Amino acid sequence: MSHAPASPPRARTEVLADGTTVITLGGDWNRQAATPAIAFKGDQVRLVTEQLGDFDSSLPGWIHAHFRQVRRLDLSALPSRLRSLVELAEQSTTTPSPETTGGLLARFGGWGLESSSSWGRAFEHIGDVALGLGRLLIGRARVNWQDFWLQLQTAGVDALPIVALLGFLTGLIMAYVGLIQLRQVGATVYVANLVSLAMTREMGALMTGVIACGRTATSFASQLGSMNVSQETDALRVLGINPVEYLGLPRILAVTLMVPLLSVFATFIGVFGGMIVACAGDLSVSQYLTQVVVAISFRSFLVGFIKSIAFGFIAAWAGCYRGAVAKPSALGVGEAATSAAVLGITLIVISDALFAVIFNLFNF
Repeated sequence: MSHAPASPPRARTEVLADGTTVITLGGDWNRQAATPAIAFKGDQVRLVTEQLGDFDSSLPGWIHAHFRQVRRLDLSALPSRLRSLVELAEQSTTTPSPETTGGLLARFGGWGLESSSSWGRAFEHIGDVALGLGRLLIGRARVNWQDFWLQLQTAGVDALPIVALLGFLTGLIMAYVGLIQLRQVGATVYVANLVSLAMTREMGALMTGVIACGRTATSFASQLGSMNVSQETDALRVLGINPVEYLGLPRILAVTLMVPLLSVFATFIGVFGGMIVACAGDLSVSQYLTQVVVAISFRSFLVGFIKSIAFGFIAAWAGCYRGAVAKPSALGVGEAATSAAVLGITLIVISDALFAVIFNLFNF
């Protein structure tokens, strides 16, 4: 089959009486051919075609490069395929104008509206979690139990090394600081009381909760945010499945169950770390362990256990919530992971302060 020889691309300029510049395009436009140069004046341009042959992306690119600054560009006479390509090129390079920020008052107003909207979504998500737990108790929840068992492994067993390391170092540091101070008054034996009470009531649960925020909450936010990007959560809604119930509930249950166990483990490791320092000083192993048994009561253990349950729930909820509201983009997923850790740690510290006040009021 024979093909007609390609004619070079051409562009002819004509100025009408009303000042409109008419550019007539013709020939075959492709990347191998040299594009014509034109010169025109005015801000009203109309593009027409005459014996226009084949063309590729070089023609809409040439039009966009030469006429993107024109105030009034008439494309109505162009073939529909060429016109759509030119309009697409204009849309892809159009940058949004920066939003004008009024004054300081307007900025505070915008921040307040955004914060109120964010808190509204947070309480709505908490409500969905509560409804999911209620449906689970009556056996009507649609929970992905495979995720539950997987998160028991990843959020619990896989976290043992980092929990052991930080728990050991925390107990060691507290024992070292306490030993220096107590030695001045001849009460080094009470370093065991200091370490055991601090790890049991406070540091074991707090440290494990912070680890869960930095390790597990960010993972949940990334996972659920990526599902938003791939529209998996939308697909679940189309199928009539609540994503909070199906995806969030197993993660929250798994972390809420594992963080108390990790907290107990961290407490024992921290007490052991304190024993290393105390025995390197003035105490024997038997003296240290005797003081630990005297200092730790069931009430102290219960305080730390209650805190760890709350901290585990907060860490898991923060990750699931930030992942659920993440923007469907790579940047949105990254922001969700960061904000999950910040939100979780902040809420854990606030709740720890509330626990301290409440337990002090009830002398618990």
